[in-house]
Amino acid sequence: MNRRQRVIISILIVVTAIVLLVSAFNPGFLERKSKTSDMTIQMILRSNEGDYWQNVAMGAQAAVKEFGITMYVTNSYDQGDIEGQLQAAIQSLKTKPDAIVLAASDDEAFGPFLKAAAELHIPVIAIDSILTSGKTRSYIGMDNYTAGKEALDELAKQLEGRGNIAIVTHDAAGINGKLREKGIRDAASDHPDIRLVDQVMCTGDHDSCSASVSKELHEQKLDGIVAINIDSSIGTAMELKKEQAGERIKLIGFDSSPELLEMMQDNQLQKLIVQNPFSMGYLGIKYAMEAALGHKVPSRVEIERKLIDKKNMFWKDNQKLLFPVVQ
Repeated sequence: MNRRQRVIISILIVVTAIVLLVSAFNPGFLERKSKTSDMTIQMILRSNEGDYWQNVAMGAQAAVKEFGITMYVTNSYDQGDIEGQLQAAIQSLKTKPDAIVLAASDDEAFGPFLKAAAELHIPVIAIDSILTSGKTRSYIGMDNYTAGKEALDELAKQLEGRGNIAIVTHDAAGINGKLREKGIRDAASDHPDIRLVDQVMCTGDHDSCSASVSKELHEQKLDGIVAINIDSSIGTAMELKKEQAGERIKLIGFDSSPELLEMMQDNQLQKLIVQNPFSMGYLGIKYAMEAALGHKVPSRVEIERKLIDKKNMFWKDNQKLLFPVVQ
């Protein structure tokens, strides 16, 4: 039995105890609220750092203001801290929220938590990362597998169908990263002259990721790179700029930040696949509220994604996507 399995078993024991205690000492807590002003929703995010998660939180706050509900937010400083996020989720059950909005950093590890939430009749809305290890009322986010395929197809287009490429991933990419990587690999088989020569695993901050990419650039002759999340995209673009290789080696990245948009204007990357985190946060709270009221909510809400480049980044609609504060 590995460490992760031991952690999951320990978590299962804890959440079972919580279910029994909450049910025994609070027999009325399962009563459905009829007014949104009486409602409390717990939002659990992977991080409170970076533009992406701040924009998710902004969208959630907009929904809170509109619907007059109470929201509590917990998050981690480290997106890769699965155990820390799971512990925060378990603690949230003790507060008896009417619904939970969860951006999980792992699928399997959250299975016991989802089971406990279901037993307590607390609806869970999954945002950003789809969960298959338990029941959720809805998933709100991008189709990450299809987005991975789109990234590879776009890179192949940039390379005119021929070249050596690498995938740059990150240990904090989680469920989304795995789905995007699978999409990239599957799409690569449709391009016989595109050769996937390596995968680089980044850890830590942007500088650490940049160092990992530097090693790869000196060991492999690359024509293109797909970076599968915001941290790997920034780290890769930084290294291409340092090596003055941004126009020679084509880069397709994911998500956006001021650093990435600036480097895009400097031709250090060609395209970004971007979704709308503001809408994700807003809809997460909206559908959590609806589920808590006993209303039917859609089982899946796919957030639109766009390919952003230095030409269309200044379009009005894309400005709203890249800078949600103007919504």
